[in-house]
Amino acid sequence: MDMEMKRAEALRTIEAVRGLLKGRPVEYEIFFSYDSGFGADAREGAIDALKARSNAGVGLRTISKNRLGFGFSSVLTDEALRDLVEKTLTASMESSEDASLGLPEATALAKDADLGVYDASYDRVSEEEKIRHAIEIEEAALSYDPRVKRVRKASYNASVRYERIVNSRGVDAEHTATYFSGSVTAVAEEKDESQMGWDMALGHLRKDVDPAVVGRGAAENAVRLLGARKLKTIKCPAIVENVVACELLEALASSFLGDNVEKKRSMLIGKVGAKIASDAVNIYDDGLKKGGWAASPFDGEGAARKRTPLVVKGVCQGYLYDTYWGRRAGKTSTGNATRSNYKSTPGVGISNLYIENGAKTAGELKKELGNGLFVTEVLGVHTINTVTGDFSLGAAGLWIENGEFAYPVRGLAVSGNLLDLFGRVGAAASDLRFMGSIGSPSLLITEIEASGT
Repeated sequence: MDMEMKRAEALRTIEAVRGLLKGRPVEYEIFFSYDSGFGADAREGAIDALKARSNAGVGLRTISKNRLGFGFSSVLTDEALRDLVEKTLTASMESSEDASLGLPEATALAKDADLGVYDASYDRVSEEEKIRHAIEIEEAALSYDPRVKRVRKASYNASVRYERIVNSRGVDAEHTATYFSGSVTAVAEEKDESQMGWDMALGHLRKDVDPAVVGRGAAENAVRLLGARKLKTIKCPAIVENVVACELLEALASSFLGDNVEKKRSMLIGKVGAKIASDAVNIYDDGLKKGGWAASPFDGEGAARKRTPLVVKGVCQGYLYDTYWGRRAGKTSTGNATRSNYKSTPGVGISNLYIENGAKTAGELKKELGNGLFVTEVLGVHTINTVTGDFSLGAAGLWIENGEFAYPVRGLAVSGNLLDLFGRVGAAASDLRFMGSIGSPSLLITEIEASGT
């Protein structure tokens, strides 16, 4: 992959489309994107599957008399681009009027180099090395403990993305990022019992993914659950491990999106200025977070990314917007337009959404807790009602006694309301971890009710 060639192709394509639009009474946005990636899955010391992809194309949005047109093409010949422009303009004339349509103005942007999102060594990593990393992840899991008998889908992936956006209001910006990830599920067995553990690592730099750490992490998560006991129904304090807290925050994330608020699909409607969590909870969306999975200088329509406070000391501060839904709500864009590639139009989405670190380590919170639960897994997060916040989830983890891990527990059911749960956060630990674009430290919950036997 020659990135300079892709930049040249993007420039030629954009200039060709811009030339075809010259003199037309329309606003326009031209979006070029290129994605390329390679992934490997290992099984029993050999490669089980290989995946390679490469995709490039251009998307065009036009606005004429408050009417939107959209089209895209992966064929970038002059003839194909002329066809794209004519069909998009025709679609614009046939669509309904919408006074909220608009494009962002050009503003000063951060630089990719300052965000830590591009690894210049990407091109120097051979496919053989990526394959070897997948095998190393499997080997690390199997060698951790003799009770780890097998693994499921040890994977290693590397990809690169380039995009450039130009609009009729002066926006002209480009962004390049590399992505690396590794994951595996380990299966531990003892006597007649079997437990699974999963772990992953991801980042924009090669060094962010250590195959040995990923494999050991999954194996440790499986082994620590062997010998799990069932508890009677109990009310007690609990620590929700950071990876589980990420899942709970992800269930809340859609409620911060301005389109969901306007469509009455959010549990935070009318909550700006209201207490929705405990004082220990601070939530931010930060599109400029260095090394963040979704970090970029601009969003999916060219508006500048920024750091937006959403919850400060438990109080809801506001919502996230792109240009369109900001206009609908009488607000300005927060730089939260997202799009998967040139084939899609922008919509509102999160960038790097996270709960801010606390001052104490997870170990210190465990000591403070005394006796209670350490929740390492929840099942059925997708069933959480994202409008009411109500949930009923299966759970597993470890019982803490006198501030130390005593034994694993399973077969629990935890139910309640998401906002009520965040309202009972006594403290956030200092172990912030991101799972993709969602991040959270471990959270101490002052009281949780778990139904057992």
